[in-house]
Amino acid sequence: MRKILLSSLILSGILYAQNTTMTYSYGIKDYTNSLTKVDGKLQNIDISHKLSNHMISLGYQKDNVDRQHSISKANLPSLEVKKYNAKYNYKLNDKTNFKASYIKIVDNLAPTDQGKIYGIGGNYSIAKGLVTGLNIYKSDYETFDVNQYDFSISKGFKIENLKLKASIIAKKIDIDGNKYAGYTFEDKDYFTTGIKLGANYNGYVAGVGAFFGKRAFTVLDDGAKVQHHAMEQDKTYMLSLGKKFKDFDIMAKYSFQNGKELPENRDDVDTKVLSLSLSYKF
Repeated sequence: MRKILLSSLILSGILYAQNTTMTYSYGIKDYTNSLTKVDGKLQNIDISHKLSNHMISLGYQKDNVDRQHSISKANLPSLEVKKYNAKYNYKLNDKTNFKASYIKIVDNLAPTDQGKIYGIGGNYSIAKGLVTGLNIYKSDYETFDVNQYDFSISKGFKIENLKLKASIIAKKIDIDGNKYAGYTFEDKDYFTTGIKLGANYNGYVAGVGAFFGKRAFTVLDDGAKVQHHAMEQDKTYMLSLGKKFKDFDIMAKYSFQNGKELPENRDDVDTKVLSLSLSYKF
């Protein structure tokens, strides 16, 4: 499966060079107060191609996390995760667009191995610069499912050469099922809200964001990513800085999350991720 996807990414870039963007990201992870997770690295490769009113995106993500029992100090097998994603966007007109997404998970340790996430949704422009969005995601795991409903509203505006975009996001998450391996869910309904602010000044870009309220098994990044481990996140903060050139972009990102490892009953677990991404436009 991995070879097929990577071959498709490369072939797509060759056949449809025009209006194509390829992105490679590399990042490091650091965990604090986790029962077993210590640190790790992640790699992403994504390709998107635009043809008329259609946009197709394919992605591959690989995570490796070193593990050691925090009490016994015994070394444990590393966590290895691979995720494949695909997205499709269709612009119906200047006000409306529709989208669909898919994620497949391969995990060597978690009960959510072989999980599949399906998404549909769309955006509608109410007025100039004011856009609403609604997305629905269905996460299909072996012993339980997750239904997620996202609503967002965004406003773009400009101050001389400074372009700004502010977004408010709400996520409703319902778990359908009782078990994650030997763990029985205590909470199965979550609601979280978030804010994002992006800025572009003569090609220099920056973004800040935060999520508040407990959440678990969350689909993120417009259906491109999912948190599939039994981790109940409570606080999330994000920061990005970068520069856009004519055919080349560079972006640094940092995220901080605090939450609870549910099966381990471990509170106040911090997850920090620092990444750098490079994009090339054909």
